[in-house]
Amino acid sequence: MGNFFGGYMASALRSVLVLIILVPITFLVRKFEPLRLRNNWHYILGMIFASLFIWGPLYYAILHAGVGLALTVAYASIVIGTFFFGWLLANERLTKDKWISACLGLIGLGLIFSPSTSHVAWLALGAAALSGVGSAANTVITKKIPYNASQTTVVMWVASVIGNAIMVVVLREAIPQIGFHKQWLYLVVFAIASAIATWTLIKGIKLIEAGAAGILGLLEIVFGVGFGMIFFHERPAAIALVGALLIIAASSIPYIKDFNADIGTL
Repeated sequence: MGNFFGGYMASALRSVLVLIILVPITFLVRKFEPLRLRNNWHYILGMIFASLFIWGPLYYAILHAGVGLALTVAYASIVIGTFFFGWLLANERLTKDKWISACLGLIGLGLIFSPSTSHVAWLALGAAALSGVGSAANTVITKKIPYNASQTTVVMWVASVIGNAIMVVVLREAIPQIGFHKQWLYLVVFAIASAIATWTLIKGIKLIEAGAAGILGLLEIVFGVGFGMIFFHERPAAIALVGALLIIAASSIPYIKDFNADIGTL
């Protein structure tokens, strides 16, 4: 997609396309329920506010820092953020193991934010970190809001349309050209993948801790680095890869311990 779209414009258009996919399906399977805005308006407002910081910064980060590093920083921030917001908003325990994991994760981030990183990449990776924190807040909010998974997904994407449209106006992003450009096809594919990914994420987050969902989401780093190397010939520096591995290993500590305690040796 490149620079054909502005970051927030791409996100706003993608959100509209996702809704075009999800709303008819949700209606057909009869998953819509009363919004009960009097009780849930603060959750919806929280989703809109979080959306201001998610997709636009991540789009910028991917363009300027590469897929692998951008997703690594974003998901490190998501894991740490879901620990924090899960404790703050969902009464999830912030155990000693989670503290150790967060500290090791920050060390991993320090390796990624190495002194050799250029000024532009610093800004891009900072945007990725901001996106991760916003995503973590949104993840916990979707767990707290008392809707079924399908309606929660639709509400989240409506909030995304509103939040990104606000930023398009604030930043005065240009309207992209309308025509038979391949970037529009990529946007449609992006929307389809996003619809599937968010519904499955929210379905899962209704069943498990937000922190655990953040850990499982770290698989996106693995695929992101792999896709970046395969499709864009990216070659992350060795120190950045060490930082990524440290983040993944450290973030898994609390859940490996819980798995061993509840089920048996992993």
